[in-house]
Amino acid sequence: MATIKDVAKAAGVSVTTVSATINDSAPVSATLRARVNAAIAAVGYVPNPVARNLRSGRSRQIGLLVPDIAAPYAAGIARSVQQVLSDKGYSTFFASNGDDPVRELADIARMNDHQVAGLVLLPTCRGANYAQNILSAIKCPTVVVDRVVAGAPFDCVVDDNALGARLIAHHLLQLGHRNIAVIAGRTGISASDERLAGIRTAMAEAGYPVSDDYIYTNHEREDQAFRAAQDLMSRPKRPTAIVTVDTAQTRGILLGLRSMGLKAPDDVSLISFDGLHHSAGFDPEITSLDQDIPAIAETAADMLVERLEAESATARAGSPRLQRLPARLIVRSSCRSVSGN
Repeated sequence: MATIKDVAKAAGVSVTTVSATINDSAPVSATLRARVNAAIAAVGYVPNPVARNLRSGRSRQIGLLVPDIAAPYAAGIARSVQQVLSDKGYSTFFASNGDDPVRELADIARMNDHQVAGLVLLPTCRGANYAQNILSAIKCPTVVVDRVVAGAPFDCVVDDNALGARLIAHHLLQLGHRNIAVIAGRTGISASDERLAGIRTAMAEAGYPVSDDYIYTNHEREDQAFRAAQDLMSRPKRPTAIVTVDTAQTRGILLGLRSMGLKAPDDVSLISFDGLHHSAGFDPEITSLDQDIPAIAETAADMLVERLEAESATARAGSPRLQRLPARLIVRSSCRSVSGN
């Protein structure tokens, strides 16, 4: 394996000049920099990022942790965060934990070992004492995306779920829907709790509160939504519309309807907070909120870099900031107008 001495010999310069070129630790002329970079490529030298961090006292590497990199939302956030950070001169170290809080903590420990400068975290929010465990594990500036970790003093970027709920409720009310059902996710997750609360508030303000009997909490899996659809559509008084909070629920509802010989929107309208359906072959295409993933990712990356590059320790450790970004409602073919409800 090539060493820094091999680079210096190939370039005809000192080891000090090579180090200054690699670490930007001292001025190097354009001519010498070009010669050193050519020598690096010629000998195949690969700098050790951890060693560089220890020598320079700073890192240009950011950790990005997600529950499932295969999930469309996480993949979109990861892609956009990596691009924004790359443009700012940072590299990204990925980890996907399968929505397992134990693996999440292990990934954070590995990030610490790699001396990452900061973290962008899509948290699992699972397990007892979650906030306490995360706080104990994280050793660097962190921005949380998608979910608020209650009690954790991190900058956070999330959807404006209250606004999204009003958009969904307004659309359903305009179509004449008065009796709706809500398939909510795991309680204790800020996104799910806020979406459910927002729908309840918006419908109640319009004079059509959602009955508790038509609210299904802790239905985050496809099979749970499947059974909820069968239960709802077996009732003497069916809902005219079903609201879901994510893709797995939407898929479960559609399959549950199909198992009964029913279909949206003919038998019930279907609308979702999660805007990643229409490209996944859903039939019908789902009316849903369109989350601005590039804006979410850019905001998170900017907030983190601002912390990292702040000149004062006070600015780097200032009060946590919460940014809520609006989504827009995209009307597709899964909802229809009704009357007499």
